[in-house]
Amino acid sequence: MTPDTTDTRGRKAAAHEPDAHQRRYWQRVRMLTGALLLIWALASFGFVFYARELSGVTLLGTPLPFYMAAQGTMLIYLAIIGAYAYAMKKLDALSGKDRSDDDGQ
Repeated sequence: MTPDTTDTRGRKAAAHEPDAHQRRYWQRVRMLTGALLLIWALASFGFVFYARELSGVTLLGTPLPFYMAAQGTMLIYLAIIGAYAYAMKKLDALSGKDRSDDDGQ
């Protein structure tokens, strides 16, 4: 049985409560995920919503909304995946977590 620890106010705290380092790690992960989801939403819905206004802008000779619908958003999605993988690798290295495929076994 794991002993309980006492906090600064004299209350018993469970031994499995996350410490400040773990909370900061998960806060960073949530902020990263939120930022990338915002980029995803803007890429997915922004070009569709403003297609008429953006139709005058051309990219490589094609209207920007057509280019984004055909392949531009998929490139943004790949960039989001790459940015997430890179940032999580850095966050894990900073926090000392070992990311292995054995799921902790």
